[in-house]
Amino acid sequence: MKKLILFFIGLIPFVLGFLMNSWLMQNQNSILPFKLIGIIFLVFWALVGFITCKFEKTPFKSAAIINLPAFLTLLFIMYQGIILGQFWSNIFGLATQFYYLPLINISASLGIFLPLSPLHNWSLSLIAFLLMFASYYLGCYLKKVCSN
Repeated sequence: MKKLILFFIGLIPFVLGFLMNSWLMQNQNSILPFKLIGIIFLVFWALVGFITCKFEKTPFKSAAIINLPAFLTLLFIMYQGIILGQFWSNIFGLATQFYYLPLINISASLGIFLPLSPLHNWSLSLIAFLLMFASYYLGCYLKKVCSN
């Protein structure tokens, strides 16, 4: 049951991405503080790790389960971007892009320092995935340090 809870918590970025997209579409002349949103999201994800890491025996297993939706989304993005060369024009194509929307600005900022091309959506999504995984794992590590 706890594995299922972790998996469903891992779907939170979809909701946040859809909300951000909806707000952007309704307020096209406004600018959101994207870096601040990304930082707040990473802190939130670390807090989720701090709270939920006890759901599994090891922090790595907990991080793997909660980031499974992120990994599957990354695979869809890579398939669409690398193999197909375009995104599907249905809900699956849109949802995969929305998942990493809160972190896309930070990913682009970090992408210039890595050998990956920041112009490709899949490379930005890969950076966002790594940030999410590291943030959650950091929360688990802090829980372990605080409990000792």
